[in-house]
Amino acid sequence: MAESRRKALVVVTSRYGDSKLTALRAPPQDAVALAEVLGDPAVGGFEVETLSDPGCQELREEVEEFFADRTSEHTLLLHFSCHGVKDAAGTLFLAALDTRCDRLASTAVPAEYVSSLMLASRARRAIVILDCCYAGAFERGLLTRADQDAHVGESFQNLEQISDTSQRGRAVLAACSAVQVARDGSVAGGAEPVQPSYYTRSVVKGLRSGDADLDGNGEIGVSELHQYVCDELRELTPHQTPRLWVFGAHGRDLPVARAPARRTEPASLPQELAGLVRSPSPADRLWAIEDLESILQGDEIGLALAAVTTLDELLGDDSRRVAHRAERAKRSALPRIGPGVLDLGTVTLDSIGPSAVITVEGPPVAHSKLEATTDTSWLKAEPVVDGGEVKVEATRLPGPGNHRGSVWVRTATGEAEVQVVVQAETRVGSDTPRAPRTSPVWDRQPPRPKTVRSVPYWPFAWAAALLAAALTTVLLASVEPGFYLWRAFQGASGLLVWPVLLLSLVANVVLAVRAWRGSAAVRRPSVFWSYAGLTALNILGTGVTYAAYNLSYSKSATAALLLTFACVAELVGCLYLWKARPAVTQATSGPPGGT
Repeated sequence: MAESRRKALVVVTSRYGDSKLTALRAPPQDAVALAEVLGDPAVGGFEVETLSDPGCQELREEVEEFFADRTSEHTLLLHFSCHGVKDAAGTLFLAALDTRCDRLASTAVPAEYVSSLMLASRARRAIVILDCCYAGAFERGLLTRADQDAHVGESFQNLEQISDTSQRGRAVLAACSAVQVARDGSVAGGAEPVQPSYYTRSVVKGLRSGDADLDGNGEIGVSELHQYVCDELRELTPHQTPRLWVFGAHGRDLPVARAPARRTEPASLPQELAGLVRSPSPADRLWAIEDLESILQGDEIGLALAAVTTLDELLGDDSRRVAHRAERAKRSALPRIGPGVLDLGTVTLDSIGPSAVITVEGPPVAHSKLEATTDTSWLKAEPVVDGGEVKVEATRLPGPGNHRGSVWVRTATGEAEVQVVVQAETRVGSDTPRAPRTSPVWDRQPPRPKTVRSVPYWPFAWAAALLAAALTTVLLASVEPGFYLWRAFQGASGLLVWPVLLLSLVANVVLAVRAWRGSAAVRRPSVFWSYAGLTALNILGTGVTYAAYNLSYSKSATAALLLTFACVAELVGCLYLWKARPAVTQATSGPPGGT
């Protein structure tokens, strides 16, 4: 099974050895709620690990392990729910089980440590969520959960090295600003059930309900999640303002989770425009189409969807001018995709396959109701903000070689097709599976390549020789008084027989030479289909010879017989080409001649 590309690590610390750090009730609930929604395949789709009450060294090792050895296809999410403390210089530290407030440098994890690991990781996307607490009880029994002077943004300022044009994206979400406290939803010492913190509760709610998908495109980005949480916290605790920093990612929002795409219902057209559409005058309807096309290019999706529906109706208008103009207007809003072929390069069969985003261009309505589908088992297509994300399921590829599949991106205004090409190969190295040994190590020979199917050259050589003999016979017949065959070749049937004979002669000579030299080109499927078509034409020409020519003339009969034998040789060649068509090379596992 292919390794998941989406990894999440939820770190929760509720117990502390230092008496200055109060035990926290909310972090365990944070872990349960967040891990559940992140691990839901329909929402986060992350492979989630939870780290509870780690010591400082363990926390350092686990965080480094989390960011290390990733590929450019990975999306990482790291969540901290713990105390946040600072030293005299204002540096933010994440508290662990054995943290000592008077020895932060050696017993706590500095935020810069996490930042440097994020920067060095090869993962395409990395997101850190800080829901950090700081000591003591707050008014009305609420627990304060962040240091007022811990400058979170400054702790992660080295991420600015990632430019907006970088392939990688990094984001840091913090529960509050540098001069605020982050609230816990449970009352210290209270009897009511413990709930997650206000911040984590809002994050979970936005992801679970899909309400954080503010643009309704079926995907929740970090900017959308941040905006949703800000709105939620404004109702729960108006004195807490979360913060967000985003770096790189081509200036695009970093996707966090999926959400059901909201159906945008078509709005009603303005009454005056609707009247023009229903007008009996073709001129009025033409004016209406001009307005409908303008609406199609606008930002009001509901009106644009209504315009699409109206233009569909006008495609069947009695006036050809109106129908043609409506078709042209609707065509202006079709989704546009760049190159029709997406080459994803080379992938090994036992690895995580590559992925890419098919970007859809066009007016806003062209991004409405996005769907991405494929009929290929080794491809996975999902709608994203700008179009469709294509992923290769390398473990489902049928084998080594070139593979091609189709992806359709459908929107409210139409669809576009993209051909996806990938070159699959087996991994060479110690991880490659080997066949069981059948003899002692010292008695074994190195694997030797063996061609599964080869193509003999003699059918093509015989066909070329017989065709040359038949043509020579026809030319000799032209010097005789009764050159029936030559005259027939000059007639209408000659337009079929002569060019095919000459082309087939050249093709057979080329194939005989290539097969004799062992060229792999003769095993291509395109060679078989071309040669099979040429053989079919030769058989048809031979039939014409039997039907139209005077076979009582000895040279005519000889030429016809030679053509017949040439066709038989070509059929044998077709058989060998067909058998060799899926030619591959494999290594035998036993010694030469062994079993």
